[in-house]
Amino acid sequence: MNIVNKISKKWSFNAIWIITLLPVVIALAMAYSVIGMPNATKNNGILAPSGIHVPETLTNIQQGKWGLLVISEDCNSLCQQQVYRMQQLHKSMGKFYERIQPIWLTTQNEFETENLTSYIDFTEVSVIHNNNILSWFNKQALSWQDQSVWLIDPTGTLVMRFPPELTARQVMSDLKWLLKISRIG
Repeated sequence: MNIVNKISKKWSFNAIWIITLLPVVIALAMAYSVIGMPNATKNNGILAPSGIHVPETLTNIQQGKWGLLVISEDCNSLCQQQVYRMQQLHKSMGKFYERIQPIWLTTQNEFETENLTSYIDFTEVSVIHNNNILSWFNKQALSWQDQSVWLIDPTGTLVMRFPPELTARQVMSDLKWLLKISRIG
């Protein structure tokens, strides 16, 4: 009977180790063989190259918030739609509303609000006229001419670009997911 107890205890101990280590072994096998890994990512936007920090002038305008940025030289109808869309995204963010600062960077020093085809609430959207920031985007070889909406984290790191062809729902899902898991801003 004593031998049976020793075998039973040894088997129980080994079973516990096997049950504990099995998920780790399976996860490592999946990671290295790419079997069972999803083909798509969660984000709809395009991740920015890592480690790019925007100029301090732009970070100061964000006031410690996440920045949504549209850049334009001459604001055509697509630009106006994107600025309006950014404003509407900001308004629809619910509990995350206070964590986002919409910004429109334009080289136009003078623009007539009457000529805008979309209603833009300038109490909500910060407008800056700064050619130096535009030059900075050009020096970084970042494609801003397509009127994308850029996402900047509160520390000034460029995070993501949302091309104009994305739906508002796709952009909002990215923003809400990111703000939900983020502890900054």
